[in-house]
Amino acid sequence: MLEFTSLKVSASESADLATQLTSMSAQGWQVVNIVSASDDVVAYLSRDVSVTATVPTPVQPTPVSDNVGWAATADAPPSPGTFISPTPSSASGSIPVTTQSAVPSVPADWYKDPAGRYEYRYWDGSKWTDNVSRAGVTYKDPPTK
Repeated sequence: MLEFTSLKVSASESADLATQLTSMSAQGWQVVNIVSASDDVVAYLSRDVSVTATVPTPVQPTPVSDNVGWAATADAPPSPGTFISPTPSSASGSIPVTTQSAVPSVPADWYKDPAGRYEYRYWDGSKWTDNVSRAGVTYKDPPTK
């Protein structure tokens, strides 16, 4: 049996969502989907629930050790739920550098096509694939960069 919940933050506070998702991951929650709606970002989560009458033992959070950021690759487009926060630039006018926040991994599944060309695109757990879908019909289309 599954239990479901959701987290909602404003788009300007997306780094806060990453922190909350990391905490929820330590409690056994898995991301089902992350949706951007208007000025909000909503994450839907699920976890297995025991059907026995015993009282569950509290789960202690464990630190995340993903130093490079979730699903980070040199040439992959942003993955579902990847949040990039700018680093302040110096007064010398240099270009700001971006860093990725560590968040729990998103399971392989169909998600809204980030390029917007199709209704859904398949996320294999580490990168976008060329499998796309529109109105229930699947196609092959290479992801854009």
